[in-house]
Amino acid sequence: MPGERTFFAVFLLLLGALLAACGRPPSGGAGDAQASAQLVRVPDGTADVEYDAGALLLTVTAHVTGVMPGEELAARIRQGGCGSSGGDVLETLGPAVADAHGVIDAIARVPGIEAVPATAALEYVPPAPAAGAAPAALVCGDLSGQTGTLRLAATPQSGPGGTASLALDSGARTLSVRLVIQGLAPGSSHPAGIHDGSCAAQGPLAHALPTLRADGQGRAVLHAEVGGVTRIGRWYVSVLRGPGRAGAGAAPLSCGDVSHA
Repeated sequence: MPGERTFFAVFLLLLGALLAACGRPPSGGAGDAQASAQLVRVPDGTADVEYDAGALLLTVTAHVTGVMPGEELAARIRQGGCGSSGGDVLETLGPAVADAHGVIDAIARVPGIEAVPATAALEYVPPAPAAGAAPAALVCGDLSGQTGTLRLAATPQSGPGGTASLALDSGARTLSVRLVIQGLAPGSSHPAGIHDGSCAAQGPLAHALPTLRADGQGRAVLHAEVGGVTRIGRWYVSVLRGPGRAGAGAAPLSCGDVSHA
């Protein structure tokens, strides 16, 4: 009968829709997508040290990431290791400028050197403030009288680090962020944010986060919700030197690339 066939066709359509809905996870639930980041002290990098004994020429090729974009650092070789608090400057290698992604690629050639310096520190130092003590090195690597590749690490090497957890609710278009950082200066304030790009090739701010405020033990915990987010992108989480986002305060202090769960 035509009526029975119509009823049966409608019944099959409704049944198919019901089965499809049952087999599909609900949209918009908290944690549709999750990601995390391990934050470590920045900047860091490497330096290739070469020496031509015949020409008495020392060549240092540095690659440093995690620097404030556009920041100019003074490169030098100082007597003593990175762990020492002082020592005479043995050689000045000249300025090194970070590009728009916070990367320094610099080659310095120093003539008249009788050997690769031993028990010395290769340092990259930020500009001195208008008043006050000379700034400490931003990154440093120990020279031991040998050629080869040495690691450049932030000074001090032990410093702010922690974790970031991200959970996206696609239905509500909200991103929940939990950030835990240790090793900050007690009572200090640090802007934080989620950026496009990576710690090794910094990009623009994608989502600002509230300012981190360290307690008396140098620990800060932040819970934030960001609206208007539809996906977790190729991001990194950055904590800045602070206390504001202007001038030297905009320099990265701790950074972690976001990894999807």
